[in-house]
Amino acid sequence: MKSLKRYLLILVSVVLLIPIYNSCKKGPEDPAFSIYSRKHRLCQDWDFSYYKKVVQHNDVVFYYEFDGSSLKKIESGGVTVSAATMNLSFKNDGGYLWEQTITTDTSYYTYSEEGHWYFTGGGKDSDTKYKELVALQKTKVTETLQSDGHTNTTTYFGSGDLDAMVFKIIELSSKEVKLKSELQTNSVQSNPDQSDLQVLTILITLTKSS
Repeated sequence: MKSLKRYLLILVSVVLLIPIYNSCKKGPEDPAFSIYSRKHRLCQDWDFSYYKKVVQHNDVVFYYEFDGSSLKKIESGGVTVSAATMNLSFKNDGGYLWEQTITTDTSYYTYSEEGHWYFTGGGKDSDTKYKELVALQKTKVTETLQSDGHTNTTTYFGSGDLDAMVFKIIELSSKEVKLKSELQTNSVQSNPDQSDLQVLTILITLTKSS
């Protein structure tokens, strides 16, 4: 009898935990269980340990790849490798800050992007769950280039209906985040036999800042 009661207690506990498990695990590499909400896990300071941006325009492809300390650019003009830093902070109030630096022998470049972030996904016509996607909607960008003894700074602001970059959350844990975004457009030109294909793919791995 005691064994039966213990079995029933375990069974009830498992059943009660199923909704919690399903609400925590959205991405394929999410932790099996976490006591922290997705917002709590995301709203931290993160360093980029990996970043890859691939841009395809018809048959022309170029990409940028960051390994945590250096940024490689492969374009039609060749390959360049520069020392770099990249970090991203998600704020509890819905704001975010994306910062980047690139250092070469002759120049120093900084990039700062501010905006709003929010979870998205779900809906009856969607193949995703709510909070399986995260959107970054930039509102302000500041770029500074120091070269040949001169410093040029450009700042621009977003207004009206802003475009948002939407990422699928592959993993969201307290120590690591993996994101992926892919956008493809294929428009027909004036010649019906020609089309303009553009594909943008971004892969990101973030690790908690020390």
